[in-house]
Parts: sequence; C-alpha cells; structure tokens
Amino acid sequence: MCELSVYMVAGGKKELVMESVVRIVVMDGRILFEGILGGSMEVDGKLKEVNILSQEVLIEA
Repeated sequence: MCELSVYMVAGGKKELVMESVVRIVVMDGRILFEGILGGSMEVDGKLKEVNILSQEVLIEA
C-alpha cells in the first residue's frame, strides 16, 4: 500500500503534519487528509506537490 506523509512547507522549513495518509480532498482553500486507521485532519494551505516515489505530500502555508 502507498501511504503518504504530509509536510507543511513555510519559510524554507518542512514540518511533518500527518503520516499514513491514504486519501486527500482539496476543498476551497482547505485540505482534508484521511489516514489508513480512520483518523483525519483538515489544514489551511495549498497543495504544492505529491510525490509517490518518496511517499510525500507538500503543502504550502
């Protein structure tokens, strides 16, 4: 399975937001992440990059 780690990028720094993400929903300035175990999180930001090879999602603050 391809779970993703989500990072917030701001001021040249990359901070882990959530691990084991399996679903991403972009909603008018907010992004919803759902984890493999059913947990979820919403953040403000802009989807910058999804890299399946490195299993990373970058969100711009």
